[in-house]
This record gives sequence, structure tokens and C-alpha cells, in this order.
Amino acid sequence: MMKSVVNLNEQLIISEVEAVLDSYPHHPYQQAFAIPALRQELVAYVLNHLPGAGMYVAQDRDWDGRQSCTARRLEIEKLLHQGIQEILQQRGDWISHHIPSVAEAGREPSHWFG
Repeated sequence: MMKSVVNLNEQLIISEVEAVLDSYPHHPYQQAFAIPALRQELVAYVLNHLPGAGMYVAQDRDWDGRQSCTARRLEIEKLLHQGIQEILQQRGDWISHHIPSVAEAGREPSHWFG
């Protein structure tokens, strides 16, 4: 049976990202973090701010992130909220160029009519 080394915190963060983002409006939050580079930046933000982030385990089966303790998940959720706000503040201009605003999306001319 083959064993692999897994960073438990990273797996837990990845499993919590969707749950946390679901509590935010679609525009711009969910749209912004649907971009893989921003999502990875969010995971990195949490890992860099999480005490004891180097928690690893050798395992021989798939790991379900929901198996971790509640206190750790709450800590990760708090850091995810902070990371979302900080990344949107720092990268606001970049994001606005990659995601059309809600008002602009309806004003774009239709491409159907040439």
C-alpha cells in the first residue's frame, strides 16, 4: 500500500474556500476568486498567516478536509475572510480589468447583430 505526505492545513483551507465564498455576493467576490491565480493567492495568504501551518501526515487513502477539528476550521475561516478583503483591496485595479462590473455587463452591445 502506497503512502503519501499531505499538508492537512492546505487540504482543509481548499475545502473551506468554497464554503466561505458562498457567503459572499457573486460579483465581485465569487467571480474574482474563480480566477485560479487569485484563489491560489488566497490559499497562500491563509497558509502564511496560520500558526502551525506545517502540519503534515503520511496517509494511504484520500483525505476529507471536513475531518479536522472545529477550532482549526474557525481559525481558517477567519483568515479566509481577512484574505478575501486584503486581496481585493490590493488587487482591486487588476480585478476590475478582468471582471466586468454589474452595471457594465448590461450596457455592452450585443455581438449577435454584428
